[in-house]
Amino acid sequence: MNSTIGLMLHLHIQKRFFSSSMFKFCTFATPKIIFSPEMAVHAFIEKRLIRNLKKAGILFLFAAVICLSGCGESAKQQTVEESDPEISVLSKDISARPEEPGLYFLRAQKYYQKQRFQEAILDMEKAMSMDSLNPEYYHLLSDVYLDYYNSSGALRMMNRVLALYPERIPSLLKMSELKYILEDYDGSVLIINEIIRIDPQNAEGFFMLGRNFMALKDEVRAIQSFQRAVELDSKLTDAWMYLGELFESRKDPAAIKYYESAVLSDPTSNEALHAKAFYLQNHGKESDAIGLYKQIIVRDKAYTDAYLNSGLLYLDMDSLQQALSQFSLMTANAPTNYLGFYYRGIVYEKLGKRDAARSDYESAYRLNGDDQKVQNALKKLSIK
Repeated sequence: MNSTIGLMLHLHIQKRFFSSSMFKFCTFATPKIIFSPEMAVHAFIEKRLIRNLKKAGILFLFAAVICLSGCGESAKQQTVEESDPEISVLSKDISARPEEPGLYFLRAQKYYQKQRFQEAILDMEKAMSMDSLNPEYYHLLSDVYLDYYNSSGALRMMNRVLALYPERIPSLLKMSELKYILEDYDGSVLIINEIIRIDPQNAEGFFMLGRNFMALKDEVRAIQSFQRAVELDSKLTDAWMYLGELFESRKDPAAIKYYESAVLSDPTSNEALHAKAFYLQNHGKESDAIGLYKQIIVRDKAYTDAYLNSGLLYLDMDSLQQALSQFSLMTANAPTNYLGFYYRGIVYEKLGKRDAARSDYESAYRLNGDDQKVQNALKKLSIK
């Protein structure tokens, strides 16, 4: 396999973590302060205006202006809600039954899904003021805080729920996940040890233990943990994939058996098929890998990496028309992904279509001008 192309082959496995119900997909970003500099400036200006207006004796007029401003914001919020049928329905239910905390919880979930974090926080605070004993409320608010770059708020919510229910397994699992995301691996392992003490047969606990040991570069204990997890629950697809990854890193041919087990554990999982295909393409079975990528594309036309990897394999095999077809499908389905344009540009260049190649390289550059290989491709083409 051409080394340049081989290095670009993509493996994308969506990792599973625990959520407010039990699981969620998460990424971690560096925590930052919620309030923006602009908010601080507006607060300062507002205070100064109040002071000056008091001196001028026209506080009433200022109050009228504030009222109009508030009404404008309220109208704006109402317009946003009216444009979202799901939130609009829940808002009407809340107006009819404002004493039901579950309705605020449901609306907060919708706000969270739409990344309207401030509204979600307000709804959860309202729900929890009426029912402070529901653990799912703390879980959701922890998720909101985490995705809103407030890790301390996320931890605070989990500490509060565990103060209420110190041996509640879903909450302990969620706390172990949160500590894992925040790279407190030792803290996460301590929580998992408590889970296993309470429930020695808890497969999810062993799964999270394996994730922590992987992060700590302890392959032996990671393998042992994942193997125990799948012994307890053979449907843990991600555990099978991690085992395949660990054995593959050891150059152990047993890896393929774990990837196959991942597919068997969940035949509908595109991630499991992708993991197996990625293994095959890196072990001399390119045609078999392309066959699996075709299966993924039939299932999910938006699965970008299937187009990318199959296109790269065709390119490496000098099957230029097939490569062109895959990269064209990729640019159509993922027009903001610069790699589709970049690699289609390579195909066009090999086919002698310099103008088409230049157009694609320019598109790739507009989407990601920082990539050195894109810059080099444009420069090389201009020299010829």
